[in-house]
Amino acid sequence: PEETAAPSDWEEIAPEIQGLSANDRSLRIQLSAFGNSEKTSKNDQFVAGPDEVEEGVTPEIQVMVYNRNNAACELLGVSTDYVYWSDLGWGKQHERITTLTHGNDPDAPDLFVDMIYDLGYATLSGDFKDIWSIPGACFDFNTSGWMTSYMANMSLTGDRAYVLAGDYFLDLLRAMAVLPFNVDMMDANADVLAPALFGEALSVGETLSNRFFDLVEEGDWTWATLGKLCEAIWLDLDGDGQNSIGDRLGLLGDGHTGMDSAIILYSAGEHLFDTYLIEDTTSPYYHKQWIKYADSATALCDIFDAVSSVYNGQGAWANKDAEADGNTPENPGRAYCNIKFGQGEALFAGANVLGALEEDAFQTMEDLYSIVPMPKVNAENEYNTVIHNVGDAGAISIRTTPGKARALAAFLQYCTEMSGEIRDEFLEIVTKYKTTIYNQGTDRMLDIIYDSVVNGRDKAIEDIMTNNPSIKWSRWHAIMQGGRLLLDSSAVVDKYEGAVEAKQEYLDEKLVEWYSLPTSAAVE
Repeated sequence: PEETAAPSDWEEIAPEIQGLSANDRSLRIQLSAFGNSEKTSKNDQFVAGPDEVEEGVTPEIQVMVYNRNNAACELLGVSTDYVYWSDLGWGKQHERITTLTHGNDPDAPDLFVDMIYDLGYATLSGDFKDIWSIPGACFDFNTSGWMTSYMANMSLTGDRAYVLAGDYFLDLLRAMAVLPFNVDMMDANADVLAPALFGEALSVGETLSNRFFDLVEEGDWTWATLGKLCEAIWLDLDGDGQNSIGDRLGLLGDGHTGMDSAIILYSAGEHLFDTYLIEDTTSPYYHKQWIKYADSATALCDIFDAVSSVYNGQGAWANKDAEADGNTPENPGRAYCNIKFGQGEALFAGANVLGALEEDAFQTMEDLYSIVPMPKVNAENEYNTVIHNVGDAGAISIRTTPGKARALAAFLQYCTEMSGEIRDEFLEIVTKYKTTIYNQGTDRMLDIIYDSVVNGRDKAIEDIMTNNPSIKWSRWHAIMQGGRLLLDSSAVVDKYEGAVEAKQEYLDEKLVEWYSLPTSAAVE
């Protein structure tokens, strides 16, 4: 998404990096080991790459990662050492990051590549360098692009940047919220879907999927539109007159997990916070941006009403009782929802992250599928695609010397700008529709999704609430979880009013901590 710098730029930077001491050019990078946390990350493949490659044996995408990383090391004169934390899972690694950094452990990594969830907590503890304060840092947050907007919002207030990120961390791309849909099923049922969606039949030679892509691109992709498609495609196969997992469905939803409810809630185009500048000249936070929960639950109610109207209507089914990983009709969790979609028995697969489409259920299906952003509450909103906290980002330890921090920043920026082919290769593997003659649709939707990653702050702030046990379960996506996915706004107002005061007090405390964190220059 960002423009690629000319290689000559890096040739100019390389001598400066190579002029650092040998110690400052030896980079230690910590990665979460795959399979030990709540995410689809495979950062040993997409970030570190293999130790060596064998022609004709090593997958091409792995060869690309290997070549990219080695080229960066050679150009900048640095060496990299990747270490893995295989004994820790989601929600535990931030404690170890804090222990290592504040204990000044000599074995502490220079760069932590971890889940945004864990890095968010560690950032509030002052574990990472403020990238703005590193003299001559090569990684530039002033560049344009969707990642710049996303990271500015992830910094809570938009005026401090502790976290480094880019396409180098492919899991950020892999963790984008998407809604997969069965293209073949859509086109094959145009006779019922087109009148429901557009009020008219298609023109001769027109395909519904291409017209549907136009609708999304024009900004009209809403929950109400999704509801029309679900109702039109539904077949009551068991004859009981109500939605069931055995029917032909428009939308499958796993309401059991927090990930699904978070993707639905924070992608709806509504903003759940207000921001303002402190105007009191006597305040130590004068002209600092403050964040405030909205006075009323209006936006939250709008989201609940839009979502529940679809799931309580015909043709949409939400798992609220099964185990999350249930893979049978009797226990239909997320795994079975994916299987059913892969067998061509549902038009939309439900909330997913892009990386989940690597699963066999998607890759072995005979039908073609593509992706769209999650629908909005109404057409007046902008698309807002969440990167869920399963996504990795990287952060430089506050104990890393300024010289080494500059070398790390340059290494990551080089890798980011040389990741285009790797990103495209990954997308061709994951989005099956992209590899066919219909690739125009997927490319258009991916562009919308890229451009829509503009605000991750709402989700980040709500996750901060888990630090306080008394309000931990009042997070808005936790309220929506399970059977509550089917609730309308009448059940939300009391919950909002009962929690918002305590949540604001806690958020104020965290903002005070945020603005009290030192810059890297102050702790060297």
